[in-house]
Amino acid sequence: MPEMLRFVDATSWALLLAMLCSLGLAALAGKFSWGRAASRDAAAEDDLKIVLGATLSLFGLLMGFTLSFAISGYNTRMSAEENEAIAIGNAFQWTAALDAGHQPQAQAMLQDYLSLRIRFFDTVDEGQRAQVRMESIRLQTRMWQLISKVAKASGDPQLGSALGASNALYVAQQKTMASWRRQIPGAAWAILMAFGLCSNFLIGYNSRGRPGGRALIFMVPVVTALTLFMIAEIDVPGKGIIHVVPDNLQAVRVTVENGGLAP
Repeated sequence: MPEMLRFVDATSWALLLAMLCSLGLAALAGKFSWGRAASRDAAAEDDLKIVLGATLSLFGLLMGFTLSFAISGYNTRMSAEENEAIAIGNAFQWTAALDAGHQPQAQAMLQDYLSLRIRFFDTVDEGQRAQVRMESIRLQTRMWQLISKVAKASGDPQLGSALGASNALYVAQQKTMASWRRQIPGAAWAILMAFGLCSNFLIGYNSRGRPGGRALIFMVPVVTALTLFMIAEIDVPGKGIIHVVPDNLQAVRVTVENGGLAP
């Protein structure tokens, strides 16, 4: 649990607390609107139930669609990590086309590159992640220059495929960066919060004038805040309890350390 909680930054906890407070206050505001002993007209109560049911239904649909967007972005990041592992493994295999004098150097570069890509996914700090990314780009460029130099000197057509494997590392990394963003825009979050406030206000307003029941009206704000918090945690890249773990890259490292892939 401590290992999981370290991925939740202070902003996420502040967001959860803010949502709990704002939604709870909205429910209380609805409960105490127009006084505790406000008259309850039967026809008006029926209309209120229709409005409350429609609002809650729309709010549920919005949260479902928003969750699907967040999960789509999470799946894209997982696929990008998988593609990077495949590209690195393919590059390791193509080092067999190099001569004995350059194979160890290329393999060492690939091992360093693999370590950098694992650090990219494991790092929480955005500044450190940007530095790791730039280091990996520079290392990939050096490796491409090495293979290009060997290919020009030897004239072996097979080294063209080795160059392509080296270039695929950069392509896979760029695809990862393209997916490394939030899927839910700020306007969508504003709409969700507006629906949440209205829904909880109506729930509180529906219970006005009734004795007790204060604990019950807080159930929906708590559940709503936790749901929105979960969506936010899935949507944020590189942070949160639910984040992409470089399992495929770690598997490539284990394979290389045990003598696989590299000749």
